[in-house]
Amino acid sequence: MKNTPSEQERIYREWMRAQLNDSGVRRYTDNAIIAYCYALRTACHKMVPPITGNLFAICDAAEFKEIYKKLIVAPDYDQINRENGNGTFGVALRLYQVFLEEGIYSTAPEIEAAFYVQNTMRSGRNNYSEDRGKESNYQEVPMKPMQCIFYGAPGTGKSYKVSQILEKEYPDPIEREKHTKRMIFHPTYKYEDFVGSIKPLVSLDHPLDYIYSAGPFSALLKEAFNFPAEKFYLIIEEINRGDSPAIFGDLFQLLDRAENGKSRYVIQNVDVSAYFARDPGLKRLFNDGKIWLPANFNILATMNTADENIFVLDSAFKRRFTLEYVPIEFDHMPDAWKKEYDVFSGTQPLMAVFAGTALEDRAAFLYRNGKLNRNWPTFAKLVNYLIDIVNSQTVTENRPELARIAENKKLGPFFVSDEELQAPDKFINKVIFYLKQDVFTYSDHYMIDSFETIYLKYLEEHGDIFELLR
Repeated sequence: MKNTPSEQERIYREWMRAQLNDSGVRRYTDNAIIAYCYALRTACHKMVPPITGNLFAICDAAEFKEIYKKLIVAPDYDQINRENGNGTFGVALRLYQVFLEEGIYSTAPEIEAAFYVQNTMRSGRNNYSEDRGKESNYQEVPMKPMQCIFYGAPGTGKSYKVSQILEKEYPDPIEREKHTKRMIFHPTYKYEDFVGSIKPLVSLDHPLDYIYSAGPFSALLKEAFNFPAEKFYLIIEEINRGDSPAIFGDLFQLLDRAENGKSRYVIQNVDVSAYFARDPGLKRLFNDGKIWLPANFNILATMNTADENIFVLDSAFKRRFTLEYVPIEFDHMPDAWKKEYDVFSGTQPLMAVFAGTALEDRAAFLYRNGKLNRNWPTFAKLVNYLIDIVNSQTVTENRPELARIAENKKLGPFFVSDEELQAPDKFINKVIFYLKQDVFTYSDHYMIDSFETIYLKYLEEHGDIFELLR
């Protein structure tokens, strides 16, 4: 009984998936198989006049041989072969012929795709010379790549520090945009999102097909190979909010760098390699299914240590990055944020507010240095000092029931925005709620009232918010 075209295509796909090289690795990626099947299914419809339709409707080797002879001498064969993946149609025809003649247990021969030089040359970065695709133009440029995780408490300016590095390297915003990709890890972020995956495609030619959709990692890495003298930066915000070892997957091996900046080891990743090989200038460089990180590919990440318990980065992963602590520093924050906003207003001098309290000495120190003001830096510094006091009490006063407060719970200068400082309700909902729920959760002295009581007192009754630290 003759197979239907869809059943014949399914068997052909399985035959291609079963093709292995000497190392036992699949010779054809899912992306390549999809491309070959698409060409066999649709390319003949584009011929004028049409010679045949869906080639999977032909299951007899002799019948296909006669059709094949007509196709390769058709006037528009070269044009269609060029448009279908630059030679993909020709390779697909030969492979399907072998499949029909030798059966499902046969081995596919090595077939070289025809390469067609583009007639319309593009200017600038995308301009290809006539030898691109015949021999790779790629030349490794040794340099020292950055592979760093900036970590610290919330709001210390980790993302700001990364932005400063990028602005210094590429002052022009347009160039900076071309050379960077920024993403944020989260609990549902996966390898397929980061690297790429086969995704469905609906088109006019066929109701449903599948293509390889590159993730930000693969897309930027391809640019780095195309322009090896230029630096490219992959920015990962909140790297510990996702399962980073799982997200990186086999790419983990590439993070070890040699002295020239290139990955010390290469890995076999046929899908990513095939995606690179679709670029004529990289075709010869990635014909063996292997990939690596070049020296001009940089990875900068941020990690909020207050959230480290979401996904703990194991030591093997962290060892492949430089770790740089971003300390809590208020001196370099914008002057606008140092204003005495209404949210910090009160009737008493702050020295009077803290007289006879644990913060009296610290308030006096700030006063002597001209830094005791009713503003955000003063409030945040006093909160951070109060955390130190609570932690010291657990040791000096032998009070094990008083839980220590983690250092990473302290307030950084950029914990709030200028907009939140101008709106008392937003400030209380952001900062005071955080202090009540996450910082002084188990305190028997500070913020022991319910949040509703605090909210009403300091928002509706306009109480002095510094009194919360007494």
